[in-house]
This record gives sequence, C-alpha cells and structure tokens, in this order.
Amino acid sequence: MELYNNSQLIRKSMADFSKAVLEPIAYEDDRNARFPKEIIKEMANKNYFGLTVSEEFGGNKSDFTSVAVMAEELAKANGSAAVISIAHVISAAHAIEKYGNDEQKKAYLPDIVSGNKLGGYAFIEPGASIAAGANKVVAVKEEGYYLLTGKKTLVANGGEADVYVVIAQTNAEEGLKGLSAFIVDCDEVKAAKNIDKLGLRSFPTAELEFNKSKGQLLGKEGDGLKIANEIQALSDIAHAAIGVGIGKKALEESIKHSKTRVQFGFPISKLQAVQWMLAEMAEKIHTLDTLAYSAAKKVDAGEDYMNESVYLKMFAQKATFEIGTNAVQIHGGTGYSREANIERYFRDLRGLFNFDSINEYPQKIIAGNLLK
Repeated sequence: MELYNNSQLIRKSMADFSKAVLEPIAYEDDRNARFPKEIIKEMANKNYFGLTVSEEFGGNKSDFTSVAVMAEELAKANGSAAVISIAHVISAAHAIEKYGNDEQKKAYLPDIVSGNKLGGYAFIEPGASIAAGANKVVAVKEEGYYLLTGKKTLVANGGEADVYVVIAQTNAEEGLKGLSAFIVDCDEVKAAKNIDKLGLRSFPTAELEFNKSKGQLLGKEGDGLKIANEIQALSDIAHAAIGVGIGKKALEESIKHSKTRVQFGFPISKLQAVQWMLAEMAEKIHTLDTLAYSAAKKVDAGEDYMNESVYLKMFAQKATFEIGTNAVQIHGGTGYSREANIERYFRDLRGLFNFDSINEYPQKIIAGNLLK
C-alpha cells in the first residue's frame, strides 16, 4: 500500500528499532507480565511519542497514517509495546493537545513527548459500563479544580502512568451527555490492583481508586462523551494496525513452519487444508490492512472517520481471531506450546478489542445508525 513519504521513513525507523530493541524482550516480558519501562525513554529519544503533538510543545506532529504505521511496526515485534505506545500518544497526548488549554499543554505535553511522563487512560468502571454502577467516578466542582471519587478498571497503562485522562460524571441527570474529561496526576490516585490478562501481558492495566482526587477539567464540562468517542475511534484504527502487524508476523512464521514441518513424507505446505488456512490468513490480513489505512487517511483528510472506525472494528474483531486461530492450527502442538511465539500472537490478537464496555460493541452502534 502506498503511504506518505513521512510514513515510509517512520516505517523503516520503527522496523529497525523494533527488531533490535523490542523483539528480544518480548518473550520474557510476556511470560513475566513485566512492564518494559526502559524502552519508554528509548522510544521518546527517537521522537516516536511526538507524532500527535505540535512542535511548540516539543513534538513532531505528523499525519495519523504515521501513527498507524508506528502501531503496525511495533506490533510485529512486541504487541504489548505497541498498545502501551498507542495509549500514550492517542489517549493522553492527542487528547491534551486537542482539548487542553495553554497551561495544561505547557505543563504536560513536553514531558509526555520526552518520555519523562507516561500517559494513561481511565474509561470504564468495575462491573459496569461507563457512568453506571456503584463505583462510577463522579466529579464535583471545587474552586479551581474538581474532586473525583469512584473506581476505574482496565485502565490503560494503569499503575505505571504518570498522568491520566479520566472520563467522569459531572451531571448525573444528563446520563452520558453529563460526562466530562479530566487530567489527573498519578499521585492523586491509588492503583488498587494490577489486572493480569490472557494476552498483552506487558501492557499494564490496573484498577484505580479515586478518593476526592484532584482533577483538571479537559475541554468543557459535558465534552466527556465526545472526547471518549474520539479516543475510542482513533485507538480502534491504531489497534487494527496492530492487528495487521501481529498478523503479518504470524503469517510469516506459519509459512516458514509449513515448508519445514514434514508429515507423511512431505512438507505440510503440500496439504490443501494448510494451503487454505494460509490463504485465509493472507486474505484477512490484506483486507484489515486496507481498511485500517483507509480509515487513517480519512482522519488525515479531515473527513468523518467515526463510522469508518466502527465498521473497521467489527471486521477486525473477527479477522484477528481467525488469523490467530489458523496460525495456532498450522503449527499444531508447537503453536499451542508456550515455548513458541505463535500462542502469544494469538493471545495478543484476542486482547486488542477487549478493553471497552459491552455497550460499545460495534454491532450495537451500526444497528442503531441503520434503524434511526
């Protein structure tokens, strides 16, 4: 696929960095669920964290296609590192860059770009959808700031981030329209527990407790749903690109294995069943690649990308599962073994779209739009 010149440069830089730095640590970090803290500064030194931030605040703001390229190339080596980075550059950096006031931008963005501060994102409440349940996070206005109370779960970069973008309720009577976004420093919240996961195990997720935590309003009161929807849509596009990256790596290893694994006196690549699984993987990856970068270009063109991201997400959820399943099947016992990379690819692919509320499933949104 033809990409912008800047994206091509980023692809080469990211590919080299990922192979040299991220790939060697991926296996052990996944096995031990270890947050790869040391790579944050290395990535920042290469200006990867400035892709959504303007030069005024130390960034090297680029087109969104470049963000998707970054996501894909990181994912080929280390899916967790890719998701950590996307939470940082979209959920935190982009949100503050677009909706923050001058004081907030000056206070946070230079440190986010330099890697001195890691960004996180808190959206859903434990056991409930956003703005629901006994633990929902409520923000009460005080003089010059807000006080947040409640809990958030599956917080992106939770427990490791230095600053969080948090979606909280400011007007209960308006339901989802009464949500607002806040910037909350890590010393204002408590990481109640780390959440271990099936996949993306090096990507830190935690349950956070807010106990009259001071928060700075991001944007205007009532902007929370708009900001959350934008973060979700952009993240879904980037996560689809991550799926492309992991998928390409899984296909590459599956092709290699099929040519070297001999059964019944010949390589299993001669078996029609294996050939069809490889073809199905390639078709899903090609389509996902096309859709992901088409959506990214809509963002760059200033076109409406919200619906595009929902259709992309619905396809990606199914496609990534089938890509991972076929890769494990082709590898047989080796694919099921923790000693190989294939089962990690499968687990990471399963996790890409499992961190948001059940109420945000794309089928619900698409059907709602069709039945208006």
